[in-house]
Amino acid sequence: MKNMSYWGTPVALLALALSTVGDIKAITTVLSNTSSANLILEAELNQSQQKRTFHLAQGLVGQCRAASRSIFVYRERSSASPTRALEPNEQVVLAEEDGRGGWIAISSPIRGFVEARDLKRCSEEPEEVVIRPRPPRSEEVVTRPRPPRSEEVVTRPRPPGSNLCRQVTYQGLEGVVVRERPDIYSRPLSTVFFEERVTLNNPPQSRVDSEGREWVRLTSPVVGWMSNGFPATGDLNLSACF
Repeated sequence: MKNMSYWGTPVALLALALSTVGDIKAITTVLSNTSSANLILEAELNQSQQKRTFHLAQGLVGQCRAASRSIFVYRERSSASPTRALEPNEQVVLAEEDGRGGWIAISSPIRGFVEARDLKRCSEEPEEVVIRPRPPRSEEVVTRPRPPRSEEVVTRPRPPGSNLCRQVTYQGLEGVVVRERPDIYSRPLSTVFFEERVTLNNPPQSRVDSEGREWVRLTSPVVGWMSNGFPATGDLNLSACF
């Protein structure tokens, strides 16, 4: 009887230990499976969020917008550095998803910034073709009223509108200022830069100031007067478009 009692206690302890080890392995397996499931779920959520963010980032970039009124394109997010003018309904292409401080970047017709409040959605049939550069009206003025103007048109081999295009040849980083009147102290309206195209008034109008500087009247990118340099010395700011 004493021998049976002596061996019975170790056997019971061994059975209890084995049972405990089995429970620990089972718990470890459950925790491991749960952790793996959580990692997979977290990865799927992150991937889904990245896809949504990617589609959102492509939302506005490249979209068309139109000017709701006559506005300027600026070099920076400030009204202190205008680069060219936009006529009402002239179209632009957005270059960023969301603007800052009321400004948004554009990539066309030139790179720069405009005030977001001055833009509207582009219509299916843009009115830009109708309003820019408005050749029909100017051609009617040239071909109808006065003989001198009509004679001038006849002597040109190409239509009047094709001779009104000029390209800026001045390479200075500050560009050439377009002013309200043919005077270097007149109010600035816009600035044009190297290789940018402008349109002369039809018929062309020019003035020479007391310093020998020639001024020409533009209708695009903004209506105003631009210095063409000093013809007497051959130092000109414009050349014919090709």
